[in-house]
Amino acid sequence: MSRPLFVAAWFSPWSERARFALDHHRIDYREEAYVPMLGEPLLRLRTRVFRGPVTVPVLLHDGHVFRDSVEIARYADRLGTGSPLFPASAEAEVTRYVELATGIMEASRALSVSRMARDERLQFENLPPAVPAPLRPVFARMGTRFMTRKYRLDARDLEQDRAAIRRGLEQLRTELRGRDTLLSSFTFADIAVAVSLTMLRPVEHPVVPLGPGMRAAFTEPGLAEEFGDLLAWRDKLYAERRSMQGAAGPAAA
Repeated sequence: MSRPLFVAAWFSPWSERARFALDHHRIDYREEAYVPMLGEPLLRLRTRVFRGPVTVPVLLHDGHVFRDSVEIARYADRLGTGSPLFPASAEAEVTRYVELATGIMEASRALSVSRMARDERLQFENLPPAVPAPLRPVFARMGTRFMTRKYRLDARDLEQDRAAIRRGLEQLRTELRGRDTLLSSFTFADIAVAVSLTMLRPVEHPVVPLGPGMRAAFTEPGLAEEFGDLLAWRDKLYAERRSMQGAAGPAAA
């Protein structure tokens, strides 16, 4: 059996939740860094998606292509050795929490890209080291514009996004009720929710090696203060559950 190839954006929460699942199952994979815009032609060729949007993370293994974080996590459940992340008895509840976490991440992405668009330092930090110095200013601006167009972020109402995030966090606070896990055991629901909170304030952990600029882009100060209890839960979960097997980084390959 060949070694899986994981194509991911090192800074992306969507990539991190797939990476978390792969590492939970102790899967030996190779990670290749995806650069938005520049990496799209090769990604389309590999996935055979020649029209419409194409996104990472993607996992390529033995002729199969898994095109999003949930597909990858489900495949990891079949392939790996850790405890099941999608137990049959909790399938509906795991799916519900994944959808809730995804909504939080989509709203948070609009806020973080908006911050990047206003700060050249954040744009520079988002670039991989391989981009030559003379080209970095050009690619930094192009990358932010590309993300804005791809996800239609200029059409979003940022205050409505903040309100949607708050509603989701209030629901999570009510349902977590001081427990260590959302359900009776550790599942992908916990991974999805914990990673979504990275966009409220990034976790301090070696697998998420963000510099100061990217930390600022992914921080929503008011909500981070208001929901500090959820961030504390997230930090504890990362400390206890997150292995170092697939540590991300801008130079991952």
